[in-house]
Amino acid sequence: MNRKKKYIKQMYLTGASALLLLNTSCVNNYLPDIQDAFDRDVNYTERVYRPVLGRTTFYTNNFQPGNSTQPLAFEITRIVKADGSPAPEMTDVFPVKIWTKPYLGNENSIEEIEAKRSIEYRSLFQVREYSGELVMWANAASSFVDCAPGKGYLFDVKVSNKGGYKYFNNLQLVPVRENDYEPTIYDPETGLILDKDYITATRASLVELESGRFTSAQGIQVYLREDKENSDEKKSITFRFYNSDYTPIPPEKFNKTEWDNLLHGFNKKMGENYVKYDVAYPLPLVKTPSKYTNSIGDMVKLRFAYDRITSSGYRRNPFFELEFAIYKEAHWEVIIVFADGAPEFRDNI
Repeated sequence: MNRKKKYIKQMYLTGASALLLLNTSCVNNYLPDIQDAFDRDVNYTERVYRPVLGRTTFYTNNFQPGNSTQPLAFEITRIVKADGSPAPEMTDVFPVKIWTKPYLGNENSIEEIEAKRSIEYRSLFQVREYSGELVMWANAASSFVDCAPGKGYLFDVKVSNKGGYKYFNNLQLVPVRENDYEPTIYDPETGLILDKDYITATRASLVELESGRFTSAQGIQVYLREDKENSDEKKSITFRFYNSDYTPIPPEKFNKTEWDNLLHGFNKKMGENYVKYDVAYPLPLVKTPSKYTNSIGDMVKLRFAYDRITSSGYRRNPFFELEFAIYKEAHWEVIIVFADGAPEFRDNI
């Protein structure tokens, strides 16, 4: 009799469990899918974008997702000229150079750098699919892109997830005419030279002249010139130094300069009146602080140094620094002129 009761009890429990599972399954069939939250207060923090042509520009941290479930999806649904006419130059695809592996700053050749980049076909102005960041690629040029003082373009962006969507209409894209380098000497709208055709050193310390005076950073003029006659396939940068009367200064005079670590260049050649490196452009390659850049990472930072003994018997360590960026891939010459007079390199003993 006990065995019979036990059997009945087991059958009851088994049936109850099955019924419970069946009921749970039925309930789950009627539960709504979990929906993403879409915050209607999502917003672009900028409505007007003014990228400089001829260089790749990323607009980051320009979107506020609010309390929306992420990732959100972004899409440019329309881009037209400011007057509403079609803008095929903004919708067609062009070959652009893309980093496929991270640049670390310790690459040992141009070939190693270029192995980390590839050519992909993309439209010149894009929104990143899951971040909302906007990108203008370096291939965009004023020869075919409408730029300031023109009115540029209008574009719409759709932002969405499974919980909803929102359109941002008539955002403005007003590119600025390209500058081959920064700091620029050109007016961004007309392309004409402003008040002077050179930049200056960013810092000078203890640079004494033969006259006995000390020069400032403003007294060291820097001319960036493209060498259009150089047809070598590998691009380069060459440094030349001159006194105020344009007498060449041998680079070996700057005897405390770390020539092998001056910038991320290769195949250094030092002649009587120049120092030349093979380099990959732009300079710097990416906007990331490194031993070759300023603290922000947007310009290379170069230090030229030497030492000498003063009349008091002290060893002095003069130096000057340059900060600039070059965006155009070419052969460039950096011509450094001590406009206030010839630097004193001799020991006063």
